[in-house]
Amino acid sequence: MAIGALLFGVRALQASSRPTAFERPPIEITAERIRKLGEEFERRWNAPPSPAQLTAAIGQEIESELLLREARVLGLDLDDASIRRRLVEKMRALAQRPGASPSQLIREAHELGLDDDVVIGRLLVTKMRLLLEADPHEAPPSDEELEAYLASHPARFAQPALVSFSQVFLNPARRGARLDADAGALLGRLRAESLEPGASATLSDPFPLGLEYHAQAQRRIAARFGASFAEQLFALPPGTWSGPIPSPFGLHLVVVHENSAGRMPPLAAVRQQVTEAMRAERAALRRKRGIARLRASYEIRVAGHPDLSSSAEVPRS
Repeated sequence: MAIGALLFGVRALQASSRPTAFERPPIEITAERIRKLGEEFERRWNAPPSPAQLTAAIGQEIESELLLREARVLGLDLDDASIRRRLVEKMRALAQRPGASPSQLIREAHELGLDDDVVIGRLLVTKMRLLLEADPHEAPPSDEELEAYLASHPARFAQPALVSFSQVFLNPARRGARLDADAGALLGRLRAESLEPGASATLSDPFPLGLEYHAQAQRRIAARFGASFAEQLFALPPGTWSGPIPSPFGLHLVVVHENSAGRMPPLAAVRQQVTEAMRAERAALRRKRGIARLRASYEIRVAGHPDLSSSAEVPRS
């Protein structure tokens, strides 16, 4: 025991006296690999990647390669039922051996390098990410932490302002040069007759998206009618026919029946969502730190991109 302790101390002293070396074979992203990443991006999005998008794609490739290698170092592929089943299926498709046991087939698949395919690689990368994110000793967040998180993320948890309204639609294709004159005449009639909600539908041109809307958020209205329409609608006072408000469809005469201001909900109403958001944020931070630690064991070589070398942080899309 004394000799072992002495040897351990000498080794530790030697390790501390020299700079940290890369402990794994280097990760190389060649020019050909970068070209294929650009082609894959263009096939998916029907447009070539911008320099920033290509840099992000290279960063993801580096991270995936890093996680895949570490997963194999840790043997995460040895006891995974999905991976074992896939290797057995590949071996049985490759050779007719009805008497071979699954263990034999798996061993032979590893020897033949059949464990190096896209599906297995994605499974291992996912398992490694989950492993880095996990913390079995993480304590549940306290009420004080949840309240502070809720207060610091109003855009995520705030209940948006809502509006309920009716509309009369004027179709430019049907009304042609009379569009503006018809809009003015109909607006005067609607204000004079004070029609009940729903009664104005007989005055409207057909509109496929409907004429009555209840408790709609501005973001949803903007998605249907455009941002300018939504902004003007939410600025209207309730109870009065207003307009015309233009949209990509035509002109709209609208009356707001009810609107409610946005507000922050109490913690009790969104406790689960806030808790899940906090846990996801902590897990993402653990994953980021874990990848940074693993990255120190590798030399990263990226053709034509020295900014993505060993010491650089992996960019994310």
